[in-house]
Amino acid sequence: MRLIILPVSLLIAIMFFSCAKDEPPAPGDGDIVYVCSSNSAKTYHTQRDCGQMKSCSADVLEVTRRKARENERIICMTCKKREDEQKNKDSAK
Repeated sequence: MRLIILPVSLLIAIMFFSCAKDEPPAPGDGDIVYVCSSNSAKTYHTQRDCGQMKSCSADVLEVTRRKARENERIICMTCKKREDEQKNKDSAK
């Protein structure tokens, strides 16, 4: 029984992760974002002048938002707040 469960579990995990990268594009996936090329960096930034980027001692790369997400980066909370504020201003118009 164990011999069957392990391969089936592995197959399900592979299918799950491969499908996640083949998702249809979401709005904003083509936007340019900024990532620190340091191995320890885990976020991406929507603004080049984000204060959180000052701590990056490596090169800053321009990539698409989709590419940043595919590389398991999450949006910087400072940039997220800026984006949300901009969306609220745009929707109020």
